[in-house]
Amino acid sequence: MPKHIEFVKMHGAGNDFVVMDGRAADFPLAEILQRIPELCHRRTGIGADGALILRPSDRSDYTMHYLNADGSEAGMCGNGARCLARFATGLGLPDTLQFHVNDLLYRAEVFKHYVSVHFPVEPVPVTMEIDGEVWYQINTGTEHVVAIDPKFLKAPKRLFREKGRLIRNRIDLFPSGTNVNFASTLEQNRLQLVTFERGVEDLTLACGTGAIATAIARCHTNTLENPEDSGPTVKEHHMQIDCPGGPLEVSFSVARDRVQSIYKNIILHGPAVRVYEGQFIL
Repeated sequence: MPKHIEFVKMHGAGNDFVVMDGRAADFPLAEILQRIPELCHRRTGIGADGALILRPSDRSDYTMHYLNADGSEAGMCGNGARCLARFATGLGLPDTLQFHVNDLLYRAEVFKHYVSVHFPVEPVPVTMEIDGEVWYQINTGTEHVVAIDPKFLKAPKRLFREKGRLIRNRIDLFPSGTNVNFASTLEQNRLQLVTFERGVEDLTLACGTGAIATAIARCHTNTLENPEDSGPTVKEHHMQIDCPGGPLEVSFSVARDRVQSIYKNIILHGPAVRVYEGQFIL
């Protein structure tokens, strides 16, 4: 007999997801995982950048299981984490939550108009050159590279799509692939961002972990450009990242000594919206 699976369609600044409650003992996880590409297909399925499954945890409020639109495992997804936190409160969980992604414990705070997720990571930017351009490799729970250049302000989507696909598939540099971020500085603490996402294999309207990587890359470039400011200090930063689907905000602190900068206390803020509810037949 066919099984009907309930889902909620959600998005965070246009980064959209099929969201499911997978805590029941009879939840058919294996079968659903096989159906993810079909469910996320924008012509013949529900349509989404990825799928989120709320799974039970004996260490926190829940475990977040995220898969890309192509069915591949994605590690962390910032916008997805914010959407799943709002979804969890709709199931009766509290407005302040703890959840696991793999072995890392995250914290979320759900407010009326936005959701904040605290990241337990301390990324270390690595400067690299790709085809004559400077990029910053930054892992914010998943792999990213970021380039910041004013020429991206008015560049066509075709450039982002073509160059993003090329760099994402540079297995000589990134054996597991990477997410590719094209950023431009608008103001001191505001940047424009377009992301080519691995697993979606296209541009997305927003990327939360990419927004974090971009904010850290901007702070890192400022340190490189102003070495006189790189003495021992601790500073708080708050940046707005304008994505095609809407703005995200990133806050973090950076502790500098004369050897390195440590980025920590990272929080991603932004909308998490329920679009509609439905069922699909398994």
